[in-house]
Amino acid sequence: MPLIKRLTVLSLLFLLVLSGLSYAKAEKLGGDFALTDQHGNRFNLQQLRGKVVLLFFGYTFCPDVCPAELSHVSMVLNRLGEDADKVSGVFVSIDPERDSPEVLKSYVGYFNEELIGLTGSLDEIDKVARQYRIKYQKQGDSTDRYTMDHSASLYVINQQGELTTVVPYGLPVEHVLRVVRYLLDENS
Repeated sequence: MPLIKRLTVLSLLFLLVLSGLSYAKAEKLGGDFALTDQHGNRFNLQQLRGKVVLLFFGYTFCPDVCPAELSHVSMVLNRLGEDADKVSGVFVSIDPERDSPEVLKSYVGYFNEELIGLTGSLDEIDKVARQYRIKYQKQGDSTDRYTMDHSASLYVINQQGELTTVVPYGLPVEHVLRVVRYLLDENS
């Protein structure tokens, strides 16, 4: 791809993120919440103040979107090098029936040992989903063989705990990495 065309595409992607940033602030999305982590401990998002947080909602039985996005989050963390300790990846399960802390521990550990997996009661998950305007719905009538339709955006939270950017699913890892580096540079 010629350099000018590549720069144009990158500029458009950056503008898309900035529009997501404006949308997140205008819509008052996000906020603190408390759930149970993959070790069975109570976890409050406030614990990550001072770090950039990459927040994704999904479930461990997800066949495609969730593993792809968690792989991207892991790649971002790996490419940050020394700055990786200034960023946390958080995965909130929207399927508390199957996603126990033990299941989450194995699942998130597969992608990156530093990822935090969270679950809770259905009421707790519903509350957090409303805060971030996550849509999800169980599909199928079997008690153990069902899927979950769900929103697939990545939420980027700055070091002050404010949602700054909503990254639509499917944007390249380099795009998310640029957003994270921008936030890290802004607060250094």
